[in-house]
Amino acid sequence: MSDVDADADADAGTDDVERRYTEWRCTNCGRTTPRQNPPCSRCGNMSFERVEVHESDFDDEIRAATTLELLRENPRPVAAAVALVAVAAVVALASAGVFVLADPFGLGYRFGAVDAVADDGDDTLTAAELHGRVAAEHGDTSMRWYGRGLELTYTSSADSNAAVTAELVRVAEWYAEYVADGGDAASLRVTVDVAGGGRGRVVVDRADAAAFAAGDLSRAEYRSRVLASSS
Repeated sequence: MSDVDADADADAGTDDVERRYTEWRCTNCGRTTPRQNPPCSRCGNMSFERVEVHESDFDDEIRAATTLELLRENPRPVAAAVALVAVAAVVALASAGVFVLADPFGLGYRFGAVDAVADDGDDTLTAAELHGRVAAEHGDTSMRWYGRGLELTYTSSADSNAAVTAELVRVAEWYAEYVADGGDAASLRVTVDVAGGGRGRVVVDRADAAAFAAGDLSRAEYRSRVLASSS
């Protein structure tokens, strides 16, 4: 800066003195320079005027917008962001088993844990009763809705691959019974942890389960399709 006001220099040690300085402004286009040095580099004008610039002149230009102002000026993006965070939080809580979120978007999606309950013998097998059957025979079971399907995990004490396979097929048959009784899960993903080490997974498709329950698919073919999805 040049031509700093003498009064400002004299009071520079105090906090309440506003800094100010002078500059030269083109009388034609308004371009400013620290010295009177015509012609104007923008328009070529030879006439300049001396102006005094105060620190407060820049307050409005350099002041950052507050959070509240930003919210007021951008209501739609803010509302969309809040809604997205809220949905993500609710889905995360439901997936963790805090509660079941039933079809929040009207598309048949559900999220949340399915407790194991005993079969009440009313000839209608529910997801909770399917989980109860597995829990009655195996340890560390859990079942949850995730989207349109069910995910089931359990720990097996089986001591051979054949025994684990038999267990998985039996669970798949129970799922077919659930589908025949009106259960609407589009698939059943089963994960089994073998106590001695190892893990197996199968995904049972609703269409295959329905065909098996209706007698349109043999047990051997159903078993083959279930095991073909193993990983």
